[in-house]
Amino acid sequence: MKILIKLIVYKFLLLFLNILLQYFNTRKLNYLKEVLDLNTEELEEESESQKINLIEEEKGIENTKTRTMSYRFLPFQLVKVKYKNAVSNKTSTTFPRPRSGHRICCSSSHIYVFGGFNPNIAVNNDNDEDEAFCLFQELWQYNLITKEWKLLLNAENNLPLELASNAMTIFGNTLMVFGGTGFPFGVNCSNKLYCYNSAADSITQPSSTDLVSMTKQMDEIQTTGDLPTAQYGQAILVSTDVDGVPQLYTIGGTEGFDYTCDIFRLNLLTKVWECVYVCRPDIREDPPGRYRHELAYYNKCIYIFGGGTSDSAFALDRIPTFDLNGCVWMYTKTKPDPNFPQAGYPKARKCHSCVQYEHEVVIAGGYDGRHYFRDIWKFNLKTLQWRFMQKAILTYPIFFHDATVDHDGCMYIFGGIKYNQSNIRTDVLYKMWITIPKLSAICWDALLNYYPKISKCPREMLLENGIPLKFVERIHPSMQ
Repeated sequence: MKILIKLIVYKFLLLFLNILLQYFNTRKLNYLKEVLDLNTEELEEESESQKINLIEEEKGIENTKTRTMSYRFLPFQLVKVKYKNAVSNKTSTTFPRPRSGHRICCSSSHIYVFGGFNPNIAVNNDNDEDEAFCLFQELWQYNLITKEWKLLLNAENNLPLELASNAMTIFGNTLMVFGGTGFPFGVNCSNKLYCYNSAADSITQPSSTDLVSMTKQMDEIQTTGDLPTAQYGQAILVSTDVDGVPQLYTIGGTEGFDYTCDIFRLNLLTKVWECVYVCRPDIREDPPGRYRHELAYYNKCIYIFGGGTSDSAFALDRIPTFDLNGCVWMYTKTKPDPNFPQAGYPKARKCHSCVQYEHEVVIAGGYDGRHYFRDIWKFNLKTLQWRFMQKAILTYPIFFHDATVDHDGCMYIFGGIKYNQSNIRTDVLYKMWITIPKLSAICWDALLNYYPKISKCPREMLLENGIPLKFVERIHPSMQ
């Protein structure tokens, strides 16, 4: 009953705020609406859960408390991660604020969140008018085992000032952040590469692929050669060439007016940039310029998924594909989902999320400038087949969010702009298994559910009780 009363009060306050915003559209009122909206959403979920428990009690179903704690493996279904209710967080209020335009990536044990923007929050200053203070100059870490957030770096750590629509990836222990824009958007853009050694947060032994030392700082990498244009909204990936040399590829982006689809490559050993291809769609069948697109890599080819300009979005039935061997663009004709009632392809979109696990790509959300999406699709790079994921529809349309996938094939989606008649930035974290993982990964997931305090156990105890070494290493990394 208390939850229901609180929910009614919150909804009344939201209604009142919507009326106020018609006359006084201030940042503080918008932020208050954002907070109320997120709290209302959580209360609605809690209220629904209580209703289910009451119905089951009336039907004589016993042990509802035990049932709610039981583990169920739910592949291809989107689940909200209730990190604020985690055992380790009951006395903590340290979470990333709602944001959009951020980037995330993950290791086997942590998710990293960099940057982002929220016009309703003056992050570093009390100035209510200057949007420059609404950028998040910070790097967060989320522990997948303890469900705890930790602020690793902030403005005091000399982070880059370009904090929106960067490109981000992880290679070995190294987080790489490239490009992006500061404020004013499109005026202050970057073509710099910053790296952070995630091993600095543990006692993990440095890897041969680490680009920076374990200094707990995000360092700018000094590069030479033919540098890309300073832009934002570009996409990056890392692959190795025939000699085993890691190469960072960046494709596309904008400085606010002109959009490109040019390809540049950075040798991560020599730190030398080179221009691989300059697109000329006016004289060749090259893909037009774009931003907020996503990339996948398979069989020496780079695939571009979606993206757009300020007033357009690109289709996903024909995917621009760059052959690294032939150094030529081509278009990959995809196959529609035969079970989807309409065209069988995801609609054109930008500002969506995209992850790749082995030969499969999963895209979620986004928008095309007019329509906002909550659907999730899977694309098979071997068969070129699209599949609509019917059980995995987002709770509401989101865009300018980001997603990542862990080593076992579990996708995580964080933040973004929630569209529900108005744009609300969110701090919601979702998870979804996008493949059927190994049985050991399912058992590990179940163990974390039943014993959330497992991180408190000594390394030797876990090993003695038969926990495989690769999972123990996620809690207690060794120097070996």
